[in-house]
Amino acid sequence: MKRFPLLIGFVSILIIIGGVFIFSNNSKGETETTPPSLPDSYEYYWGEGCPHCSNVEEFIENWEHKDQVQIDKKEVYKNQANIELFKSRVEYCQLPNNQVGVPFLFTPSGQCVVGDIPIINVLEQIKFKEE
Repeated sequence: MKRFPLLIGFVSILIIIGGVFIFSNNSKGETETTPPSLPDSYEYYWGEGCPHCSNVEEFIENWEHKDQVQIDKKEVYKNQANIELFKSRVEYCQLPNNQVGVPFLFTPSGQCVVGDIPIINVLEQIKFKEE
């Protein structure tokens, strides 16, 4: 009979520890992610032969503010280091797999932008100091 209260106590402790473990994780099973560090410049991810990437490239080359904004261009089809950084940026933004691709822009504020027209729109909305 003395074992019964001991057993109840032991089971209660296991339940409490299990509850703490379960509720310490995100309820959706996701973990909070932070980027390795936010960049000082815009990171533009592109792929060789990508027609939408060509649209962004053409815009940047003809953009009157191209010399006022640092845009680090990172090709992802052939460069493994760029692929890994791209994956970490996508993970940070928690984008669904069906919304991931190039062209992709990661801003200094940690915003993720996918697609040629959305990227061009973001770049056009950058505020510049009047000279």
